[in-house]
Amino acid sequence: MGRDSKMPLFVNEARVRAVLQMTSMIEALRAAFRAQAEGLVTNVPRSRAKLLGKSVNMTAASDSKTNRYAVKIYGGGTFHVHLYDREQGLLATIEADWLGQMRTGAANGLAASLMARPQSRSVGLIGAGRQAVTQILALDALGLVDHVSVFTHRLEKAKEFCEMMGKRVVAKFEIASSADEAVAQADIVVTATTSETPVFNHSALRPGTHINAMGANAASRMEIAPSLVHDCAFIVTDDCDQARIEGGEFLSIGPSFDWSRVRPLSEIVAAGPIKRTENDLTFYKSLGAGLEDLAAASLLYDLLVS
Repeated sequence: MGRDSKMPLFVNEARVRAVLQMTSMIEALRAAFRAQAEGLVTNVPRSRAKLLGKSVNMTAASDSKTNRYAVKIYGGGTFHVHLYDREQGLLATIEADWLGQMRTGAANGLAASLMARPQSRSVGLIGAGRQAVTQILALDALGLVDHVSVFTHRLEKAKEFCEMMGKRVVAKFEIASSADEAVAQADIVVTATTSETPVFNHSALRPGTHINAMGANAASRMEIAPSLVHDCAFIVTDDCDQARIEGGEFLSIGPSFDWSRVRPLSEIVAAGPIKRTENDLTFYKSLGAGLEDLAAASLLYDLLVS
C-alpha cells in the first residue's frame, strides 16, 4: 500500500502477525549479519533501567548499507521498535512482541543451520512458553526438525504446546518426563527458559549435539552448565560485546573464561557452515541484539509499503 512519505506508520501486533513470515525473516537476519561482518552495522548492547518501578530495556542498531537505524524499548509487558531513515527520520513505530519472538527464532534457526550436523532432525525443547513457538517454526522452515521432545515443569502447558504446534508443523511432538530425557536423543537442544541454574545435566547429551540457549539473557541467569561450555568445540553468540554484559553462562565461569573462544554469529554467517566433526558439541548463546530488531523492522516496513 502507498503512504504519505512524511507520515510515519504505526503497526499494531495484529498487523505484524498477519504480515511476517518465518522464511523471509530468516533471510532478513542472514543479510543483517552479513552486513555486520562487512563492518556496515553498529550494534548497541542492551541497557536496562528502573523507571517508575518498571524495568525498561533498550537496544539499538544502525546499518549504513540501508541508511536505517532502529531503537527498541520494552518493559512492563510492552514492546516497541522505532525505525528510522537517516534522511527521512521516523519511518514507523511497531508493536514488537511477535516481531521480537520471530527475529529471535530466525536468528537461532540460522545459527543451528550453520552449526548443527546437516542431518539433524530431532529437537529437545526445554520450555514451552511464547518464545518456544518461533524456535520450532524457524527450525522447521530450515528443514531441521521432524521430531520434538518437549519438557516443561507444567504438564498441561506441555500438552497445550504440543497440540498447538502439531497443527502448525509437520513433525512428531512428544512430552518428556524430564529435561534429561528431552535432550537425550536430540540432535539440536533448545532451551527457552528464564532459569538461573542449568536446566539439564551435561551428561544427558549425546556426542555431536548442538545447543541453542535462548531464554536467559541476563548476567544472573544461565541455562547451560559451565562444564558444558568448556566442552563445546564451537561457541557462538549474536553479539560478543553484549555477551560480556549478559552472557550468564560465560560470566559464571569467571576470569578464567577464554573470551577468544566466543565467535560472533556474523562471522559464521559470512563464512558458511562451520567445519565440525560428528562428535563435536556446539553452542549458540542467543541474547537478542538490536541489529536483529533493525532487520526485522525493516523487513516489515518494506513489506507494508511495497
